[in-house]
Amino acid sequence: MLPVSFLPFLALVFAVYYWLTKPTRPKGVQELPGPRGLPILGNLFDFPRTFAWIKFKEWSHQYGPIFQVNLLGNTIIVVSEQHIADELLTTRGANYSDRGALHMLALNTGGGDLVGAPQNDYWRRGRKFATAMTVASMATQWEPFLTHEVKKMVMNLVKDTSKYEFWFERVSTAVAIRQGFGKTLVKDEDVEHHTEMIMAHNRMIEKVGAPGAYMVDVIPQLMYLPESIAPFKQEAKQTYARDSAYFYGLVQEAIEKHKNGVVEQPKSFSRCWVEKEDRWGLSFHEAAYVMGTLFGGGSGTTSGSMRSFCLAMCHHPEWMEKLNDELDAVVGPNRLPSFQDYPNLHLVRALVKETLRWRPVVPANVPHRVAKDDVYQGYHIPKGALIWANQWAIHRDPNLYPDGDSFNPDRWLNPKFPTFKEPLAQHPNIKRFSAFGFGRRICPGFEMAERSMFFQIAMLGWACRICKKVVNGVEVPVAYYDYTTGGQSFPKPFVFEVKPRDVRRMELLSESWEQGLKEFKD
Repeated sequence: MLPVSFLPFLALVFAVYYWLTKPTRPKGVQELPGPRGLPILGNLFDFPRTFAWIKFKEWSHQYGPIFQVNLLGNTIIVVSEQHIADELLTTRGANYSDRGALHMLALNTGGGDLVGAPQNDYWRRGRKFATAMTVASMATQWEPFLTHEVKKMVMNLVKDTSKYEFWFERVSTAVAIRQGFGKTLVKDEDVEHHTEMIMAHNRMIEKVGAPGAYMVDVIPQLMYLPESIAPFKQEAKQTYARDSAYFYGLVQEAIEKHKNGVVEQPKSFSRCWVEKEDRWGLSFHEAAYVMGTLFGGGSGTTSGSMRSFCLAMCHHPEWMEKLNDELDAVVGPNRLPSFQDYPNLHLVRALVKETLRWRPVVPANVPHRVAKDDVYQGYHIPKGALIWANQWAIHRDPNLYPDGDSFNPDRWLNPKFPTFKEPLAQHPNIKRFSAFGFGRRICPGFEMAERSMFFQIAMLGWACRICKKVVNGVEVPVAYYDYTTGGQSFPKPFVFEVKPRDVRRMELLSESWEQGLKEFKD
């Protein structure tokens, strides 16, 4: 604890810092509207510590689609409409692609997390590698293995729906471990170990990414505190030790396989890095965390979205029935769906996109930092400001998404909606969809995320029905919105059922999965 006598000095330091760093507004431009704050402290006591995206949306009704709040002299600008986010973060992306100092994330990852990295040389090298590994042509190579793992996921869900969170994480982890490190998880204990490790990593990302969750991200001067009186540093030290040992071990194993001449087809991300280290320019630590960022973030996004999809099916059985009908019409009962069915499964793709819109995994988005002073429609955007593109509000903009709180895949399929696009063999898709970010900070793994969600939903729709659980003739209640708060937001555990549509479909699924076991080995 800090001594009481130290508090006046600390207050003086903040006061001096506030006046020295207070942005100067050019003549002829206005200050953005926003909630009125206190001297020096600004909106410190107004700023939401939980579910910030909901409070941001409420403020947007009062202050408009772009407004600002102040935290101890630090300007935070919140954007609530798609066209403004596109203009600032994409069109003017050169000035809006930096990150703010995410101190807690950096402490937890040794500065290795690519999503939170500032726009420096490491970010450019890491981004180049990540983009090369996840382009459409690379993502297509992994479709057979993804297909294999999804079959097992569906069988697991039917066998024990209560472990649905683990089953969704398992398929994402198994695919990511194979992609990232060339390792096939066969034994149940290996699958459980790796799934638990990546779930622990994702829980950390979820926790530290929440706006205002740690005061060090609001008051960066706290970084100067010694570890002995800084519990946040002690916490981060333990997490970093755990995660770095895990990621380092995976990369080292991949290096040894390369040295021993083990052939990989297709090549894992690690193998691509090892074979051309000079080209990518990534150190061992950097490579470990770039690949860790890719499969950690990817597994969290996909598994979280699949949980929201199941929630939607519980509340909207009419869409579950329509999904079953589409799979029957396009695929039929005598074969399994495949990626070749993609152009004809319009509703499956609409369900993917609507789930991502309805319940975005990163509802407040990750903030961008402004590199130099700018002006937008007569308003001053000061250098150093953080821009939050609030997905929760953007995805509920009535001009784009009428009745935005409702789950309605028809908004992507019916010409009466402003989001409808043709041809339906290609649309809807998630290319340049705001759920994956903006501009130079767009998530590089969206191609793989779309394929994963597409096939999981298609296979579930072909083989199963998702519905509320009935006990003694009464449906078990399922909350419409009971989500975690954090940098990522997921549905809290709920009870539902995954029922097979008929025995023959499950037999075909099991036979196909057994055949795949012979094909997919280390």
